[in-house]
Amino acid sequence: MGCLVRADATLDAGAVVDLSIELPDGVLRTKARVAEASIDGDSLPGPSPRVLAGLQFLALAAADELRLRAFLDAEAKRRRGAHTPPA
Repeated sequence: MGCLVRADATLDAGAVVDLSIELPDGVLRTKARVAEASIDGDSLPGPSPRVLAGLQFLALAAADELRLRAFLDAEAKRRRGAHTPPA
């Protein structure tokens, strides 16, 4: 399991980073490995381009994985509801 993040600094592939994700029920803290990183094309031609990085979670506790999955499921339902045209 992992995620895509946008960063202001270059992240080297293979680097291990501390990651904090703000969830409705509190902060989820874990370690993640940078799988790959590239310049975010949407940030060009700005003065300081941002970086998109794919992160792979390391040693994510089972309880934290459940919290994260519950948040993602709820967010997906919320977004689907927001795009449903009125009847």
